[in-house]
Amino acid sequence: MEQIRGNMGAAWTVLKSLILAALVTVVLLLLLAFGMLKLQPEAGIMQVGIFATYVLSCFAGGMYCGGKSQRRKFVWGMISGILYFLLLFVISRMSGVAGAFDAAGAVGALLMCAAGGMAGGMLAR
Repeated sequence: MEQIRGNMGAAWTVLKSLILAALVTVVLLLLLAFGMLKLQPEAGIMQVGIFATYVLSCFAGGMYCGGKSQRRKFVWGMISGILYFLLLFVISRMSGVAGAFDAAGAVGALLMCAAGGMAGGMLAR
C-alpha cells in the first residue's frame, strides 16, 4: 500500500476495507438472525456464529486491503482487522450494552479480528 498514492491512498483503502467488512457483517448477521429464528440454537452456538461473523468480515476487509497493497499484505490486513475491532468496541460502548465486551471477550475478539484480517491479507492477490 506504500506505493498506492501515498498516505491518503492508504487511508482511503483502509477505510474502504472497513466499509466492506461492515457490509459483510450486516449480511452475515442477517443470515445468522434468520438461522436463529428458524433453528433456535443454544447460546453457545449463537456465540460461535457471532465470532465467525467477526472473523469472516475481517477476512474480507483484510483481503481487500491486502489486495491493494504491493508489500506487507498481511500487515495491512491485520491493521484492517484491528481497526474493525476498534469500531465494534466503540459502537458497543456507545450503545450502552454493558456485557457486550468483557475483558476476556474483548481480547479474544481482538485476536480473532486481527487474525482474520491478517489471513485475508495473506491470501490477497
